[in-house]
Amino acid sequence: MNNQTKKIKKIPIGEQDFESLIHEGYFYLDKTNKLYELLDSGVKYLFLSRPRRFGKSLMLSVLKYLFLGKKELFKGLFIYDKWKFNQYPVLYLSFAGYSKEKDLQTYIKNFCTLFIDDHEVPIDDFQYFDMGLIIKKIKQNTDKPVVVLIDEYDKPILSHLKDIHEAEAIRNFFSSFYASVKDSSAHIKLFFLTGLTKLMKMSIFSVLNNLDDISFEESYSDLIGYTHKEVESNFSDELKDIAKKYYMDYQQFLEKMKYKYNGYNFGNNKDLLYNPWDINNLIKKKKIKNYWADTGIPGAISDYIEENPFEIQDIIDKIRTNELIVKEMDLRVHHLKNLRPEVLFFNSGYLTYKESSNDHEHEYYYLRFPNHETEEVMIDYFLNLSLHKKYHISDWTKVSTILTQGVFKKDRELIKQSIEELIYSILSNTPYDWLSRNPEGWLKTMIGIAFKMKNTYYAAENQSIIGRTDLHIPSHNKIYILEIKVDSKVSNCIQQIENQYESAYEKHFKRIIKVGINWNRNQSKIDVIIKEKEI
Repeated sequence: MNNQTKKIKKIPIGEQDFESLIHEGYFYLDKTNKLYELLDSGVKYLFLSRPRRFGKSLMLSVLKYLFLGKKELFKGLFIYDKWKFNQYPVLYLSFAGYSKEKDLQTYIKNFCTLFIDDHEVPIDDFQYFDMGLIIKKIKQNTDKPVVVLIDEYDKPILSHLKDIHEAEAIRNFFSSFYASVKDSSAHIKLFFLTGLTKLMKMSIFSVLNNLDDISFEESYSDLIGYTHKEVESNFSDELKDIAKKYYMDYQQFLEKMKYKYNGYNFGNNKDLLYNPWDINNLIKKKKIKNYWADTGIPGAISDYIEENPFEIQDIIDKIRTNELIVKEMDLRVHHLKNLRPEVLFFNSGYLTYKESSNDHEHEYYYLRFPNHETEEVMIDYFLNLSLHKKYHISDWTKVSTILTQGVFKKDRELIKQSIEELIYSILSNTPYDWLSRNPEGWLKTMIGIAFKMKNTYYAAENQSIIGRTDLHIPSHNKIYILEIKVDSKVSNCIQQIENQYESAYEKHFKRIIKVGINWNRNQSKIDVIIKEKEI
């Protein structure tokens, strides 16, 4: 097919109403096969957590029109000739537009909508919003069970994390709000709840004991989000055009795209996901850049982290050493006062899980950044927070270039110059309590960030060795091992490499370059030793 006869896809950016999307001729990546499989299983109460911009709202909109019997909207989709399209009343409530300045009960009355056949019925004439009573009355008036769809159910609580008392008050309000649903089971056809997190100690998760959490079930891991196979099968022509624009081979471009955007894991290690927001923007704008990350870290998380800034460095450090491990149950929010920031970042999409393990009692997840885009935004956020927004990317680019050259050229003076520039110029605004808390961890993190700024691949974990190197950089048949200390002796760095790590690397590399770095804070001095071993 030549370029003149190609049909150009109309890509939706932010369109969340399925009917509008279809009527206006926008592209829809068909997920109705997964929805059909889910609905055909007969499950009645469902919960799904996913990061923002992942497609939760559009999925609920698709469900709304399925149960309203709008068969004409689904022509050409998997479900068209398989679903019965019987009509049911749909009670739809989205908290996506809620903000902490708004009165919650007024918001619910204004934005909770009942759909019956082709009619939209407001429910603001109820003096008190009792969900169970409303569901029961709808069933009585229509003689049909009700489909209940609730989007971003947790946003009112997360919006108030900076004010824990208010957040707890809202959680208590919702405990009463959802409690009456339990007694309405006979009047419900489907109850589907979505959000970022699973907020425990809410009645919705205790009174509805049969609420099926499918957030990490392998069968439904790609219920929303795009797999790599889906992206290739639906956008191959567009991707080939973009590859040409970048003067890249198609397969090479696909690898670049995967590195930038792919990597979300919701229970299927073999089929990692893209956030649709990234891919839709890439196809529409034909440019690789940060799209999802550029929408900003949610205010609720930002508010919380600003009160607990040390935690970001801990997250970056633990990812660097493959030690960011959480129990499966800890990924659920139990106590608002003692939130683990990695849980917030995980549920918001800035972290995903790399692998899991269990000890017969608990399942554990090893967390990581999903992709290069999320890693970039987390590092940028960390630097802004730690340096009070006083850093410039050009300074980092300069120092990372000098540092990288110093390591690869085995030039002690260049390494020393780059780290002195890093500590005493670029990072001079770092608060004292950050440095005093864990100076060695802080310096390792910053040196690692400097390498990342140069897109130099480095790793800091190696499961085959006793202990862990601070940084190691593989390059063909060579390995550069960096050991970093503060207020110690630089000779201790080399000794540690030789005693703990060197023998393991000898099996895999022909040459080992050992780099010891010590920062003497009292003397404001950087010492560097480089030793090389031919195998």
